[in-house]
Amino acid sequence: MLKIHCPQCNKSFLWTDNMPTQDKCPTPDCSWNYNIHAELKKNVNRHAVEVKSQTLHCPFCQGEIASKFTICPHCSQIVMGKKMLKKRYFFLAVCLILVILSLIFKYWVK
Repeated sequence: MLKIHCPQCNKSFLWTDNMPTQDKCPTPDCSWNYNIHAELKKNVNRHAVEVKSQTLHCPFCQGEIASKFTICPHCSQIVMGKKMLKKRYFFLAVCLILVILSLIFKYWVK
């Protein structure tokens, strides 16, 4: 299925596999002829431009980063979505969690 937008009547319709590859717009008063191959190329090119424009930036230094959850190679901050966290705070949080878990296992599991 492919959504095709008619430039003459400004309406959209869904092309399915059982429809012809070249035909008229299904709107009764419209005489525009569609070609599924040309419309598919337009659709692919439009999505390719959208993908290229979605570069991610570090919220601290605005450097380009690879993913939403990573360590920024420019400023060494831990990036979690739109938030950031310094490495030492992350390390302290992990240590605190491990200490709490070790105390729980020490006193509850005997």
